[in-house]
Amino acid sequence: MSKTKHWKENWLQHRNVLIQLIDRIEDGHLDFKPWEDAMTLRDLVLHVAGSSNMFVNMVKTEVMSPPDLPEVHMMEDLKQAVKQFTDDTAQAFDTITDEELALENEAKIPGMQGKKELYLQAMYDHELHHKGQLFVYARLVGATDLPFFR
Repeated sequence: MSKTKHWKENWLQHRNVLIQLIDRIEDGHLDFKPWEDAMTLRDLVLHVAGSSNMFVNMVKTEVMSPPDLPEVHMMEDLKQAVKQFTDDTAQAFDTITDEELALENEAKIPGMQGKKELYLQAMYDHELHHKGQLFVYARLVGATDLPFFR
């Protein structure tokens, strides 16, 4: 199995759990945030879903371009946005070769200098970090029967 395919499959396992997790959250909680300066549930989900494509595209572009986030007013809108970001990211993965992952990157971000594969590691770590937060959000709004983390 290629490195790119390995990264994609591992990321998709976690993304599918994110999708299962938001399926357990009822409408009416999009604006929930556990403390005053926290992101809302809506914003945190969109941040996670949109950022993955940004990291994957950095392998090709070396540019960290924040994603365009859609307006979301209902859980169904949020689920559709996550599905679209997931599809876009999966397609972006399919354009990357193992040879590209082995090239040196041009990162100016502390801790990301090295091979372009580090962009995928950062994407993976970022998704896991925020997905953990979303498990807490889900519990705080009363979601039960949550999926396993992977």
